[in-house]
Amino acid sequence: MKKNKKKKKTLWKKFLTIFFAIFLIFSTVYVTYAISLYKSIETLLRILGCITLSVFSLLLFTLLNKFKKFSKATLFIIFSIISLLYCGSLTFVGNKVNNIYKKISTISSNNYDNYSTSIITRKNYGANDINDIKNGKIGIINDEDDYEGYTIGNKILKDNNLNNTVKYDGYIEMVTDLLNNKIDFAIVPTHYDSMLSSGEGFEDISQTTKIIYTKEEKKEKKMSTKSTKSLDEPFTVLIMGVDTVNDGFSSGFNGDALILVTFNPKTTNATILSIPRDTYMPISCMKDRKNKITNAGWRGESCIINSLENYFGIEIDYHVKINFNGVVDLVNALGGVEVDVPYSFCEQNSKRKWGKNTVFVKSGKQTLNGEKALAFARHRKITQYMINYCGPEYTSNGFYWNDFTRGQNQQIIINALLKKLKNIDSFSAVESILDTISKNIETDISTNNILSLYNLGKDSLKKSANKDEAFQMQKLYLLGHDASIYDYSFATNSGTKLVLYNYSVFEESKEAVIKAMKENLGLIEVTPVKTFTFSIKNKFEEKIIGKNITTRTSKLTLMPNFIGSDVGIANTFANNNNIHLNINYVDGTKGQVIGQIVSQSIPAKTDLDMLSSSRTLTVDVVQSVSNKEPEIIDNSEDDPYKNPFENNDSNQNTSDNSTDNSNENQDNTTPSSNNNENETTTPSVENTDNNQQTEEPKDTNQAQENKDSSQETTE
Repeated sequence: MKKNKKKKKTLWKKFLTIFFAIFLIFSTVYVTYAISLYKSIETLLRILGCITLSVFSLLLFTLLNKFKKFSKATLFIIFSIISLLYCGSLTFVGNKVNNIYKKISTISSNNYDNYSTSIITRKNYGANDINDIKNGKIGIINDEDDYEGYTIGNKILKDNNLNNTVKYDGYIEMVTDLLNNKIDFAIVPTHYDSMLSSGEGFEDISQTTKIIYTKEEKKEKKMSTKSTKSLDEPFTVLIMGVDTVNDGFSSGFNGDALILVTFNPKTTNATILSIPRDTYMPISCMKDRKNKITNAGWRGESCIINSLENYFGIEIDYHVKINFNGVVDLVNALGGVEVDVPYSFCEQNSKRKWGKNTVFVKSGKQTLNGEKALAFARHRKITQYMINYCGPEYTSNGFYWNDFTRGQNQQIIINALLKKLKNIDSFSAVESILDTISKNIETDISTNNILSLYNLGKDSLKKSANKDEAFQMQKLYLLGHDASIYDYSFATNSGTKLVLYNYSVFEESKEAVIKAMKENLGLIEVTPVKTFTFSIKNKFEEKIIGKNITTRTSKLTLMPNFIGSDVGIANTFANNNNIHLNINYVDGTKGQVIGQIVSQSIPAKTDLDMLSSSRTLTVDVVQSVSNKEPEIIDNSEDDPYKNPFENNDSNQNTSDNSTDNSNENQDNTTPSSNNNENETTTPSVENTDNNQQTEEPKDTNQAQENKDSSQETTE
């Protein structure tokens, strides 16, 4: 009997000892595995930590095994409780560490593009389903490289036996015809509202149209960058802000916020460049047809990256895509950011809603929440919606806002976020932030490289222990001039055939920016500053490379409007610009003059770089004049070059400040208007050198930054 009782007393001890042995082994191995995932972070400390945990676990098991032999169970029970708490703590820590790693991996592990294509129609149109289309005219894009608009679009047509189609070169022209009742349906990317809503005349596009059918596809992503570069050496990263109302990403987007950063970990110096969304440059996925860089995003991040690489002549190692909803969530997770707002303004919220959802921000130093921080980073002009919803207190400072101030404001938000991130000191805070941003941030930086940012941050913090900023950030600036350009390439037979606003960068500014980036990347030697002047009487101004340049050269040459001019003027321009002039002589009418040009084959404001290889301009010239009255034909409705949202009154406003501050409302002029460009955009016959140099008034930079609030940008 006594032996049986003794066996029963020791049996439960053996059972608990085996249980805790298994639990100790599991928890120790689990936390060791979780720690081992963080390669390149404190390698020595991680190894020592794992060894220490293993030794302590072995010691705890040895003591537990020893105390089970004691006749009294008190010590065994105490050590059993200690073992249970220890194993539970190890499992909890291992789970936290493992979850953080998984969330970081999620940011960089997306190997698929999500494509979504929809059929839309006017809001008041009777069709509500694809079966209601019947014989209606359907607009479809005519670009085989456009996967959403062309490839998926044609699948929709084939699957549903739809044949009554009208082909278009661009979405703007197609949606314009839809709104003007020229077609009944349009096949567009599902995120068409974010693509078009920032353009004049399309602000309310989501309210005037509706989706009646959607087809989605997932396709393996073609990696835009394949860099294996370590973040321990100089690198470049492109930050792209995606303006959508929902979480996550689609394949195409508006490149509204483009920030190119170079970083040198050896010097902890960085350069940061906000690229204006309307910057005019060759777009790689459009067969190098020149266009505004924001439109490259419609074809995905690879198109933007390749275009910028070709434009600046540097390799972009990595990219980070941030959904604007992610900015709101991140700022809120950090408890807001400190910003000194220069002027009061208002803006729509992150879901693009006005009315009771309007975001109001007053001037002054303050803590901005997520919605206000996004509004500050997004705001660039005063619109009629703001005037309607906000009142004069928030709309009287329109002269301050433009694409450049928006880019500067985005940099301010980034700096404010970095200051907040410096103060994160707990697993729970890191996990909370990763939970917030993981669904709204996408990057091709590998997980191990993301983890290596820890060492980078630690070194920067050591060097900036007594400073507000973790590293030295040099701001860069692309200075240029406004240009209304006929959007069409005669070489590729593509474009919207509308006169649109663009921003053409001066060569000297571009070269200064490229030089600064290459110096920071160690690609060229740094040019030492040999002179420095300082006066206590003058307020210190931060140096912004590329902004304060004196000589300004533009390579942009536009086709003038020759209608009404003498043929000799066209002949001189053609000779100076290597253009073959073909003259057709026609009979004129009363009021016309012999030798006068009455039509031209290439519309005014066409970029000469977009001509076909033959570079031929055909003009009709009056050879004789009859007394017959000219027949007046109103064909404004059929004018393929006319912007349907043209505001003729606003087109009369012109700027007297400088070439880089012409009114953006001139975007909507038709090619037939006799509204000549300034010296840097459309050269006079007397000065047709493509590499023009223009000396500007002293207040040019200020004029560029302080655009009139009435300016609008047509996409």
